[in-house]
Amino acid sequence: MKRLFTISLLAFLAACSGKESESTEQKNILENLTFSVDTVSVDAGEDFFVIPYGLGRIGISQNKDILWFFEKDPLKLIQVNLNELRLFSKTEFHKEGPNGVGSYIMDFQISGDDGLAILANQSYAKFRKTGEITENLKIVPKDIDSELANDFSKLYQRAFYDFEENQIYTQPYKEGNAEKQLFIINPETKKVTTFPIPEMKSVSDFSRTYVAESDGNSMIYFFAAYDYIAKENGQLFISAAPMSGFYLMDPKTNSVKFIDIQHKTVPNKWNINLMEDYNNVTAFEEDQRKVYEQVNYMEINWDKTRELYLRFGKKTYLAENRADPSTYEVYLFAYDEEFNVVGETKVKGMKEPPTTYFWKDGKLWSYVNIEDELGFAVFTFDF
Repeated sequence: MKRLFTISLLAFLAACSGKESESTEQKNILENLTFSVDTVSVDAGEDFFVIPYGLGRIGISQNKDILWFFEKDPLKLIQVNLNELRLFSKTEFHKEGPNGVGSYIMDFQISGDDGLAILANQSYAKFRKTGEITENLKIVPKDIDSELANDFSKLYQRAFYDFEENQIYTQPYKEGNAEKQLFIINPETKKVTTFPIPEMKSVSDFSRTYVAESDGNSMIYFFAAYDYIAKENGQLFISAAPMSGFYLMDPKTNSVKFIDIQHKTVPNKWNINLMEDYNNVTAFEEDQRKVYEQVNYMEINWDKTRELYLRFGKKTYLAENRADPSTYEVYLFAYDEEFNVVGETKVKGMKEPPTTYFWKDGKLWSYVNIEDELGFAVFTFDF
């Protein structure tokens, strides 16, 4: 009888242990992901949209009701009512003059009311949505290298203005193996706080340029590992295509930390070797294919409806004939508020990654051209 009791007790303990292990193992919420797609178009009324090359940079109002973007020629700020799918307003901006933006807009951020901060090729300023400059952000900071402080293109090439905190975040360009840094610039005091962000060196590590000379003419070839900076759910995210991990900054405390994300189904870092210099286009394109065929991690977005961070990844397979379209593998990753990986999957049936996209009411909106009209593919993901 004692032997029987011992065996029963061991079986009971083993069963309990198995249940505990099963309960602590994180479920993949995207394992059985499915999706459907609807296509919608925006009514321009008696006007029309001038978007021959897509939307470019966009902004979304805090309540996700209004889309902002610029038409380039002539330069106009466009606002679209996403709930009613109609043109809301068009406002002319100037490239030159006292309220001039510049010839090329690189990025912009919008405020909660009617303002926006525009980073252009030659200027950086805050504007009203009616087109008037309210504050110059092209600041020469104090207490940093004077050459860098006066080099606008190097200092502000990846700048992001935070309306809530009234500060600028930027990653200055530095040549060679110089340590990558995040600069936080106070526009009022012109003081700078710096943080090392060494993992962002992966961007330059996997970017290359090749200049081919032929009959006195030059052709420039270029590929890059992309990096992203965005404010989501009250926090600043600095991420890059070659790695799943990212830097997280709390704007309230100006503290920065690296979040080491570990996926189970795909590599978390690129493990490839590239040439430093090229003698011909063929060698350059071989390295370009290596980079494109890695999982390129995309920006991180907060989905308020699910209380999850969602992030796409993509692999791009270039066609042998440049005239033919590329093919893709698309991945989706989900993180909880503590940045635990709660889901990861290859999105079956999604033939290409989203372009110029945003999340609204739990759905993915991705720009599409519908017979030269502004449209969106609206994805409903079920998981």
